[in-house]
Amino acid sequence: MSVWEEYIVSAQWDTLSLQEQEQLLNYEYGFSAYKLGEDADKAREFITRFESHLEALKDALPAARYHAYLASVYTYKLGLDKAHMIANAKQLYANVNCALELDDQDAFVLSMKGNVEFYSPFGSKKKALEYFLKADSIYAIRGEEYEQWNHRAVEMNIEMCKDKLKK
Repeated sequence: MSVWEEYIVSAQWDTLSLQEQEQLLNYEYGFSAYKLGEDADKAREFITRFESHLEALKDALPAARYHAYLASVYTYKLGLDKAHMIANAKQLYANVNCALELDDQDAFVLSMKGNVEFYSPFGSKKKALEYFLKADSIYAIRGEEYEQWNHRAVEMNIEMCKDKLKK
């Protein structure tokens, strides 16, 4: 078991401060995606946990952040549930667009929109790059420690976009 997984599994949600819960939620967001590429059954467990914790924080999170995280839930469900692909895709787009309308200066929201543009069959690599670059500049200014891995992911996505746009 990785340190990342061990932390998520051993954390006592009810004993954590709000800030610690938000940090754990962010870790669960990333770890769920990681597990999705590794083990679908384990991913389901972590996605369920993540979704439950997201709902618990619904009123505490900024609305844009909540909808961005919810968009990621539907992204994960796209990977696990081909039978409901259209419904999950609609929810994914509705939530990521809602998040962007609510706060177009939230780096996490911008990175989620960038991911949707990059990975969607109808998306635009050029638009994705624009969202990632804007997110990168915001992360660079804010520099919140628990979001460092999100910032690194954005930097990686910028390079992937540039590479795809060269071809």
